[in-house]
Amino acid sequence: MRPVHRATLLVVPAVLALSSCDIPATGVVEAGGPASGIAPTALVYYLRNGTLVAVSRKVPEAGDVTTAVAVLLDGPTPQERRKHLTTRLARQPALLSPTDMAQDATDTPTEAVAVTTRDGSVSVELPWYTAELSSLATDQVICTAARAYLLTRRDLDSVTVTVTGASGRPTEGSDDRCPDP
Repeated sequence: MRPVHRATLLVVPAVLALSSCDIPATGVVEAGGPASGIAPTALVYYLRNGTLVAVSRKVPEAGDVTTAVAVLLDGPTPQERRKHLTTRLARQPALLSPTDMAQDATDTPTEAVAVTTRDGSVSVELPWYTAELSSLATDQVICTAARAYLLTRRDLDSVTVTVTGASGRPTEGSDDRCPDP
């Protein structure tokens, strides 16, 4: 090895060691909350000109079918309505109790969506205040529930969803006809 190379190999570590002297140690520096990553979202299906349209919405936990369907029942936001998105999942005002009618018109009554999952299938029972379900309304629920469920079940290619509305009549479908976002 040449003397120049040997000297360089000895000088570089020495310079690095000396340059780190007199650096004061610091404790934990508070700089806000922890890193949060990407916010979880759910696909909810609204309608534009009678056709299903997938809309991404922020939710507390991705893959939660109950939350996804509850967000769907809230209806399109004002911004989404300006983009001509609608829903067939209207509430039946005549069926609302006085307590529910006293709530703000944009609030969903406290009745919960009941969701049961089992072996690649999802059952959704909608609250009593939902209107009679048209085929498009049922498709909105089927697609929303299926897409949320499939986020947690990567081993499945398809899921069957059974929707029971205010009439008590179950309707079954799958995510095969759901449009991609």
